[in-house]
Amino acid sequence: MVRSLIYADNKIFQENELSNILKYIKKKENIIWIDLESPTENEIDFLIDEFNFHTISIEDAILPNDHPKVDLFEDYMFLTLYSINIMERIDLIELNIFIGKNYIITFHEEKINSLNKLFNALNKTINGGESNGNVFKKGADRILHKILNALVDEYYPAIEKIETKIAILEDKLVEEREEKIMEDILEQKKNVLILRKLFYLERQILNKIIKEKNICIKEINKTYFRDIYDHFVNMQETIEIIREIIPSLIETYHTMTSKKLNKSLHRLTIVATIALPMLAIASYYGMNVEMPEFKWGIWGWLFSLFLMLISTIAIYILLKIKKWF
Repeated sequence: MVRSLIYADNKIFQENELSNILKYIKKKENIIWIDLESPTENEIDFLIDEFNFHTISIEDAILPNDHPKVDLFEDYMFLTLYSINIMERIDLIELNIFIGKNYIITFHEEKINSLNKLFNALNKTINGGESNGNVFKKGADRILHKILNALVDEYYPAIEKIETKIAILEDKLVEEREEKIMEDILEQKKNVLILRKLFYLERQILNKIIKEKNICIKEINKTYFRDIYDHFVNMQETIEIIREIIPSLIETYHTMTSKKLNKSLHRLTIVATIALPMLAIASYYGMNVEMPEFKWGIWGWLFSLFLMLISTIAIYILLKIKKWF
């Protein structure tokens, strides 16, 4: 699916026909955002035929990547960034971006909610709802900033969700409730590692955009990217704090498990100790040797039961005095 927002003749409007979009791109004073979601072969051919993109960039956009990246070329810049979706675990959604002097092309296979919200917000100028046209007036790099800012707005809730789950796990450990605690801790550990790697690599991308000169990012607009960079620094620091908490949760879990095991062994030891006199007496009278008590009839049987009862009570009282339980 292709859609675009075009800023031309001091107004903004939406255009979804490739042939019409191409007509506006050729005028350098126009600013265009083209969004390709689950692009068809014709739409991919449009990128190959009408733009002078390097084959490596096209391949990186079409084929899945496993990490964020940025490539600077003579007349455009190519980026691979990631949107995130978190339910029980974090899913990364790849977003590829081509940006030139007067255009920005977003290329993704899956729906990205933050991108749709931004597109719709900018699109409101068609109906006169908001004056976002000034974003287009400042160039395609300001649209890139808006996209990055939208992605960051997704990252913060994900961090907060992880923090909340960590807090819940801490409460469960304090209350000694099992409920798959270890599995949940390891799941959050995996989420933290994913975000840690993502934030580090995307922060490096922003650092490269800010420090290196390229025709796509104007110096006057780099201030906006420095603000995004600061957000990544803060998010990285928060993730590092969470990452340091997780080993302590694992250690606490193992301590809790050992404590429960020791309690169980303690109980079993008490039961075995209390039962020991009865076992000794039963073994004594169970020998295949005639005992005098055997001639007492039922009184001999009652005598053995009495010995068992008295010895058991004596051991119980002794353990109570020793405060074993």
